[in-house]
Amino acid sequence: MQSITVKSYSDNLYNPNENGSLEHTIFFEANHISTVVSNPTNKQVLLLTVYTAEDTNFLNLSYDDLKTIVPLKDELAVKFKERKVVISSANATLVPESLLNVVETEAYYSLNQKILPKSQVLYCKMHVQQTAVIFNVKNELLKLIRFNMPMVDVYHASLLFIKAVESQGFENTKTKLHLHLHPGYFEILNLDPQIKFYNSFPFETETEVVYFLLAAAEQLQISHSCDVVLYGNSTHMSELHSLLSKYVKSVQYGIKPKNFTYPISFKQFAEQQFFTESAALLCE
Repeated sequence: MQSITVKSYSDNLYNPNENGSLEHTIFFEANHISTVVSNPTNKQVLLLTVYTAEDTNFLNLSYDDLKTIVPLKDELAVKFKERKVVISSANATLVPESLLNVVETEAYYSLNQKILPKSQVLYCKMHVQQTAVIFNVKNELLKLIRFNMPMVDVYHASLLFIKAVESQGFENTKTKLHLHLHPGYFEILNLDPQIKFYNSFPFETETEVVYFLLAAAEQLQISHSCDVVLYGNSTHMSELHSLLSKYVKSVQYGIKPKNFTYPISFKQFAEQQFFTESAALLCE
């Protein structure tokens, strides 16, 4: 594994001595691990810490490799009022909450996706759209989570993305497609006001993203009036914006959830970046 780079975003409103009254949310994604310290009482995001390593897929690391990330290990040793874990991956399937009581999650998941070797199939709810998610996580990552946070709730980021978009109160929702770009895959969501379309797709080029998005717009019969909202940390975001602009009515970048306040240092990255991290307080 390459050397770890750690970048933190906070301001003088964050006081580590108050950690015992604050929430700590840990996000695992292929190209980074991030953590958020937030104050639910004041609806404040106080600190974002991002761990990256060149050419490293954190979701595929062994437990032995993961535990060598010393700054993360030290952070997990700090006591907070509450902790949550959120995993972002394409290995997930949405399902109506009511079905969770009557289906075997592993069997249902395997109908739609191949189960990863040496892994577990989990599920979670998030009080959004009467929808749950069944998702697949490798045992090595779960070992890190359970050894350091035995009782923590583990969520999938797809529900947090949906909940964060819902909280924004968009107008003209029928024609709006929300596109969240991740390493190697992307999510498309249409919320009007219920989930009319949600899916994730693998991709290698921006052209593939446009193809799948236009297919979704055709299925929803909004091809000629489609407005796209982009989210994600990809360095190819501007190229995708330019390409999409040739085929849809409008393209705009998403903004952080409006119900919370953030450190001034969040201005160091674009509004559409770390969208789910910015919505950490909605993870419940």
